[in-house]
Order: sequence, then structure tokens, then C-alpha cells
Amino acid sequence: MRGHRSFIAGLLLLLAISSSLYGRDRQAARAAYQKAHQYHLRLLQTAKSNRTLSRYRQTIFLYRRVVDHDPTYGACDDALYAVGGLYEEMAQRFENERYRQLAIYYFEFVADQYPLTKHKGGAMERARLLKPKPVVEQNVASQPGVENIPGRQTDLATVSEIRYWSSTDYTRVVIQLDREVDFQKHILSNPDRIYFDLEETRLRPELNGKIYPINDLFIKQVRVAQNSPAKVRLVLDFEEIKKHTVFALYDPFRIVIDTLGGVRPSAASPNTERTVKTQEAVISLETGKDRQIRVSETPITPASNFSGDRSLTRVLGLKVGRVVIDPGHGGVDTGTIGPSGLMEKDLVLAVSQRLKQLLESRLATEVVLTRTTDIFVPLEERTAIANQLGADLFISVHANSSKSRKVSGVETFFLNLTSNAEEREVASRENASSQKNIRDLEDLLRQITMGDYNEESSDLARTVQQSLYTEVKSHRPVLRDRGVKKAPFIVLINLNMPGILTEVGFLSNPSDEQYFKEPEGRHQVAEALFRGIEQYLRSLGAVPTFERTANIDSPSPD
Repeated sequence: MRGHRSFIAGLLLLLAISSSLYGRDRQAARAAYQKAHQYHLRLLQTAKSNRTLSRYRQTIFLYRRVVDHDPTYGACDDALYAVGGLYEEMAQRFENERYRQLAIYYFEFVADQYPLTKHKGGAMERARLLKPKPVVEQNVASQPGVENIPGRQTDLATVSEIRYWSSTDYTRVVIQLDREVDFQKHILSNPDRIYFDLEETRLRPELNGKIYPINDLFIKQVRVAQNSPAKVRLVLDFEEIKKHTVFALYDPFRIVIDTLGGVRPSAASPNTERTVKTQEAVISLETGKDRQIRVSETPITPASNFSGDRSLTRVLGLKVGRVVIDPGHGGVDTGTIGPSGLMEKDLVLAVSQRLKQLLESRLATEVVLTRTTDIFVPLEERTAIANQLGADLFISVHANSSKSRKVSGVETFFLNLTSNAEEREVASRENASSQKNIRDLEDLLRQITMGDYNEESSDLARTVQQSLYTEVKSHRPVLRDRGVKKAPFIVLINLNMPGILTEVGFLSNPSDEQYFKEPEGRHQVAEALFRGIEQYLRSLGAVPTFERTANIDSPSPD
């Protein structure tokens, strides 16, 4: 009972702290409730057997944001009552004792803190029914047919899934659980291995004893087993590891393990000047097709960084052959929803697809999208896709949101620490996680060396931001340049290449939303991003100079 009281006290303190941090913003609370309600309706329209833990957690997170913004808002009781109902369903579906306790807590909280709520009677009754009925203590061990199992426990976290991505010099392993747990890391030799012990945890039966044969140049395999009744052990058997990092993500709770085997082979020899063959295409104004190709020899020398020096990337002469574009959000994660209903996930996918066409047709660059349809892709998987493919650049495309509908403008981020509350808020929103997760990620950034790619990411962000602002402003004179910023975005952590996250406008602004609704507006944004990337590649000496005598790609209707 003492543990239960401490648990309830902790939740009360959490709600009190979050309310004091965010203050009261009625408009933001209203928008948050609308978004949470939409997520909840979609969840209810999904067959129960297909309702995943992550979808439940995301819906709960969105409902709790309502109270964070303004605990006096009229729909807060509806939001908290809905949270109680979601936890009640989770307790039944996933057979988890903690979810039952949370359901009881939220039902009792809404009845106590909102005494005039229409949900009071229903909340108190549902809480009563969820509480365990008192039973007469019996000596279980003495009962026939009942085995007294040492260490037997029922309230354990569950490892629901293990995923991995691997290339010749990189492996990412993700352990997903239904709640946060403590874990320890150990390194042993003869044979070489890293193992992780997850406390108060159990495996799904089909995962126990499973071996994942990775067999790349440095990771042999990943093994997982129930080491004891309340402990799961995951082991990475390796040949050689240059460095590794471990961090946790939330909503749902995941443990992410990144390992690097050796130095990534350079695409070019360490020369300060290279000569490449460039193609000058002459395009027919009637057909849009090449009429002739002239090949010339052009010396290309990488320019200095904005700092005035030349990074190792430029000294080695990085050749950009593959770009990964990451359309943010997708599937059940709609991202920001504009005043008239335009969803961020749809906007950024359209812009990303157009940007892909421009890069492929004009620069003959290989481009991969992290999603090509309206599907949900976990944040950690997007990073892994880029690393696994050995990409040379990573561009994550998003649209911004603000509590004030008057806010507008474009801004671009690269990975780094920040003490700015607004930048942390953007990172929290795009990471779909809490401010606690932001603090944890910043602690991680203090421990890892971001190195040469971070300077290149900063330069890439500056170049893309300048192009995005300049190009779009020619069509929208009122556009504001919000500048280059830094924040701990999950999709940018442990990228093996320069990477940025760009916010192409504010969907919460009615004027911006209307602009984005038009195909021409989306094409203009994609064109601006393309020109920024092209300019950055030129600074690396990685792109030949093209002389265009016609418009290669005239915008086509979506």
C-alpha cells in the first residue's frame, strides 16, 4: 500500500509541475484536446486486436497535453476521464497491473479534482470495479497442485519487440518495452560481448532464447533470454567495436543501442582538388528532353566552412551520391493539423516527393525517402535507415506549430544542446515525447562526440535556411526568417552523415496553411530546399556546374 501511495503522490507532483511549467494557455489546450480526440476516434475505429501499445501511449500523451496547457480548461475532465478509460483497456488487453493502477488513479483524480464533472459517478464506479477484491490470506505453498516458484512475480515490464538495422560499419538495436525499466550495461572479453540486464522485466514467450544473426564485419549476433524470473539479458557478440552509445526513448519506452565498427571508407582520396566529368545538358523547350550532351573537365575545390577552416570532410573530398529525405510524422501520427484540417504528415510527404524528383533529375543524385506513403515510421528507424544505406546527407522535413496563429516563418535545426525554451518545445513536439526525454537526450549529447559531421550539419542548416527564406519570400513577402537553431532531435542523434531538420512554415497559421494547400506553394518550398542542398553540395566540390537552357521540371499538379 505504501508503494501505491508513493506512486500516486509522484503522479500528483508530476501534474503539478507540468502545470506550473506550461502555465495556462486556453487556445493551446483547446487545440490539444481536438487533436487528442481525433487520435482517440481513430484508435476506436481500429480493431481491438490491432490496437498497439504505441498508439495507446500516443493518445494518452496528447490528452495529458490538454491539462499541461491549461488545467482549468472545460474539457480537462473529459481528457482525464478518457485517459482513465484508455488505461483500463490497456490493463485488460496487455494484462498489466500498472495500467490498472493508473486507470484507478485517473478515474479517482477526475472525480476528486473536478467535482462538478458529468463523469464523477461513472469515474468512481469504474475505479471501484478495478480495485482488487479483498481475499482471505492462504498458505499458497501448502495448496495441492500449486507450485511455490522462487522469485515469482506478475507485475513485470514486458519486452514486446526487438528490432535491428545493420550495415558494414553500423548496427542499431532497439529494445521496446511496455514501460520504463532500469537496466545495466556490462562489457566482457574472451569472447568479446556487451550485455544488458533489464530489471523487473520479462520476455514475450516467442522471444525467449532468440538469436538474431547479424554477421556483419563487427557484430556477429544478438541474443536475448530470460536470465532469471525478473531479469532479461540481451547480448551483442562482436568482433570489433570502435564506439557505442546507449540511450532511452519514451512513449513507448525503448532502449537504443548504436555501435560503430570502424572508420567509414572515404568516397574519395584525401586531395584538396579533384577533377570530375561534368555534363552540360541542352533541353528542348518543346519536348523537355536532352538534345545533346557535352562532357567537359572541370576542376572542383571544396570551399572553406563558415568558420573559415576546412573540416576533415572537405579535406577528404566527400562525394555525395545518396541523400535520405525524411518526411516527418505519418500514419497515426498526423503531426500539426492546420485550422482548416491540412495535416503536417501530408504536406511534408508531398514536399519531400517533389524534392526527390528535383534532386534526381537535376543532379543525378540517388534519393531515398524514409516513407513514401502515409505510414508510421518510428523516429529511431528513420535514423537507422540513413545509416544502413550509407547516406551522405539527411534532410528531415517538417511544418511548425505555435500557440499563436499569428506566428509564421521558416527555421532550420541541427543537432546540439540548447537552453532556449522555444527550441526545446519544438524538439519535444517533433520527438513526440515529454520534456523529460529532452533532458535525457541532452545528457546523452554531453557524453558523445558529434565531431566533424556536426560542423557540416551546421553549414548545411545555414545554407538550406538561407535558400528556403530567400526563395519562398519572393512569393510571400511577409515571410519571416527565424534563423538556424539547435536542439536535441531524436532523428539526428548518431547520424553517420551531416543532417538537419527544417521547419518549412507554420501550419497553425491560417495564411501559411492556405499557401501550403496550393500545389504551387508546395513546389516553391521544394524548389527552395533543392537550391539550398545544391548550394551546399557545391561548397563541398561535390556537384558539377550545370548550364540549363530550359526548365528541366515544370511543376506538375499533385
